[in-house]
Amino acid sequence: MKTSLTCLRCQKDTLHSVVYQGEIIRTIRCEECGLEISFDQKKLLALYGEDLVKRVLTKPRRLTEEYEKDLFAFFSSIPFRIVTKPYRILKELESLQDE
Repeated sequence: MKTSLTCLRCQKDTLHSVVYQGEIIRTIRCEECGLEISFDQKKLLALYGEDLVKRVLTKPRRLTEEYEKDLFAFFSSIPFRIVTKPYRILKELESLQDE
């Protein structure tokens, strides 16, 4: 994601690249000077675990909201989602190990 932030090195508003892992910020890099701020991987894994637990616990409520909104779309998407979900979670976890 790209956004304008005040750079610690440049001391002015510049364009920054923000990389998320789930809902957690993994790195922030200034596009002008290249200053990159990253986060401790062990702490990131702990936060990611908390985020994953929160997502699992809220899934029943989110599914209920989905089928109440559009029952046909819900049932037509479920087979694909059931098959691909384990793969998507595996890819998320692997991306944490990339660095």
